[in-house]
Amino acid sequence: MSETFVLLASHESDGEWVEIAGTKYHHLVRVRRVRVGDRLRAALPDGRVLLAEVSDISAEMLRARVTGDVPAAGVSPCRITLFQAVLKGEKMEWVVQKASELGVSTLVPVSTRRSIPQWTPAQATERAARWQRIAESAAEQCERSLPLLVATPCALSAALASLPATTLMLHEREGRSLPDIAASHPTLPEIGLFLGPEGGWADDEVQALQTAGVTPVHLGGRILRAETASLAAVTLAQYLWGDLA
Repeated sequence: MSETFVLLASHESDGEWVEIAGTKYHHLVRVRRVRVGDRLRAALPDGRVLLAEVSDISAEMLRARVTGDVPAAGVSPCRITLFQAVLKGEKMEWVVQKASELGVSTLVPVSTRRSIPQWTPAQATERAARWQRIAESAAEQCERSLPLLVATPCALSAALASLPATTLMLHEREGRSLPDIAASHPTLPEIGLFLGPEGGWADDEVQALQTAGVTPVHLGGRILRAETASLAAVTLAQYLWGDLA
């Protein structure tokens, strides 16, 4: 008897039954090979996780009877908001996937001077929806009950309008190290991280970030690719303030 973790929409459970149709049904039944008698751990949008046992699989729907609940899974004690400058193509999708796996709470795609993709509002909304699907798929794979939330891409000025009290920006050569920040802030319930595009931050963007109170930090003496820097920064933040052992 196997057990499968799945994210639910609010309408897919009434508290007594779980009912899954559409593409999620197809993935569970055709790909994951879920069968009658198997168990589900089904996460609701509010983070609650239901325990359910599959009782019926028809041609279009899976039904499972709720048998209990367990605490939220995979939620870090440090809420990380990743302000990621938009990267080209698959690089951005890779960052979304890995940020989801590493427990980032929110990812805000930021359009910067040196960002290669430039989209219309409709295209930006479409991209955000695609990245959200990638984030939710990664959340199911790593069994986190509250998936990464991907915001619609915005300008740097909009991203700076509302920031966590402690917000850092990765800079190639300036600032303190993350362990130095942790020495003076041993616990942080929330942190923001600004990661630049492939070509780095423009000088006026660095000025705007610092004027908004964002602290520059670095990751050592090597120059990292944009997507590598994002992964390294999030990993260190989760190790220093989150739940990465």
